[in-house]
Amino acid sequence: MPLIENEFEQALLHELPPHARDIALDFMGTYSLGELLMALQTNEPDKELLQRKKVPSSYWEPILKATLLAKCTYFIPNSEFRQEERLFLIKAACMSAGYPLSSYRLADVLEITHHEMPVLNQWLKRLTADLKENSALFKTGDKPKATSDTDL
Repeated sequence: MPLIENEFEQALLHELPPHARDIALDFMGTYSLGELLMALQTNEPDKELLQRKKVPSSYWEPILKATLLAKCTYFIPNSEFRQEERLFLIKAACMSAGYPLSSYRLADVLEITHHEMPVLNQWLKRLTADLKENSALFKTGDKPKATSDTDL
């Protein structure tokens, strides 16, 4: 029986050829977000791994970005995330999707991803709605609380 997993954005994974996609899927389980970001920053391909899997080094960055996007969107937004953690995930996901927030407004990213990356789009909406809600609550000094049993 297959495990029930969280939905995550796979658009960039599907753009990869199968042998490169295999590496990205493996990285999902073996690389942390920090390790993926560091690998992207240094941009030094693991030539041994790529040669073993017969993947050209030109796929290194797309593999890392596809993995980072999938891994970020795998996190289910919840009230336990601090605002800084939410912002970090939003920025990392947008950057890996090719829409860094230094160049795009979040509203534009939401519009662009509506059809091409629907999981990212819905994930961003949930995360930003939680951010807005928490920002409003923190401004008034209230702690978040459920208004009914269905809001939990």
